[in-house]
Amino acid sequence: MNIKENFAEFEYRHLAPENIQSIYQLFENNSNFFSLPFNYFQRGTLEDDGFEQDLSLFLFNSETNQPIAAFITVARKNIKLGQCFLKGCVVDSAYRRHGIGTKIITEILKRAKEKNMSEIFYGASVPNYWQPGVDVRHTSLFFFLKKHGFKSHRPIFNLTASLTQVKNKPVLEKNGYKYERVQPKDFNNTLKFVKNQFPLGTWAEEVQLSFNIDPPTTFIAKNIKNEIVGFSTHSQFYPGSFGPTGVLESLRGKSIGTQLFLWCLWDINKSGLDKCEIMWVGGDTIKFYSKAIGAYISPIFYPMYKKLK
Repeated sequence: MNIKENFAEFEYRHLAPENIQSIYQLFENNSNFFSLPFNYFQRGTLEDDGFEQDLSLFLFNSETNQPIAAFITVARKNIKLGQCFLKGCVVDSAYRRHGIGTKIITEILKRAKEKNMSEIFYGASVPNYWQPGVDVRHTSLFFFLKKHGFKSHRPIFNLTASLTQVKNKPVLEKNGYKYERVQPKDFNNTLKFVKNQFPLGTWAEEVQLSFNIDPPTTFIAKNIKNEIVGFSTHSQFYPGSFGPTGVLESLRGKSIGTQLFLWCLWDINKSGLDKCEIMWVGGDTIKFYSKAIGAYISPIFYPMYKKLK
């Protein structure tokens, strides 16, 4: 079949419970640098309250009833109107270099303009995102977006840390501060702490998503008055991811953040993973994680965007 001349054999379908497994498998089979468990993929698509059905295009081969390409788009209306985000895109390896990706991105851009979107981004669809931009190892995607008018921001660094040295359970109490996994009775107070101490960005929403994991993947520190003074979250974005984390400003430098970090690493290790990916790290924080556990910069991402107006 001449693919370029037979687009009539392909059709767009909506993402739905009956086809999500096949679309998930399409991503897994064609992603060299990233993998998600199915429940995380489902949570980031059909269960994401920002999922844009009209801007998410899934191309199926009508003869085989199998997906051959998928572009997933979300919008975050509660953060900023007029912006949408490509959360992930893939074309099956057997159908590449035939203009399918160009056909789909052109249609998405047209629809986004019709919805009065002013910008479209790749990655960083906080609070529920998988990657903060284009992985620099994904060369074909980087230049595909460049070809279609996307520009790149400065790079974002994730850090990778081996968990082979995480063998002992961290302490429950140190220097007057207690450490524990957050429980339902502390959900509201934890969210209040994060919102009050870190009002910019979407950390509170990211922490709240971790409450839906069983057991919750946020750890908290309390003082002798039983007040929350710090938190750390892991595996909210995908298993083994770390962040966000923060400590009351007046108590920084007292190793509270380190202890919370160790609790998360221990919990990740207990789940059977041998490495942790620390999300979106910059400045002196990179040095901290390097000293704390030998974390190194990898992978590197370029957030990419295109103005539509």
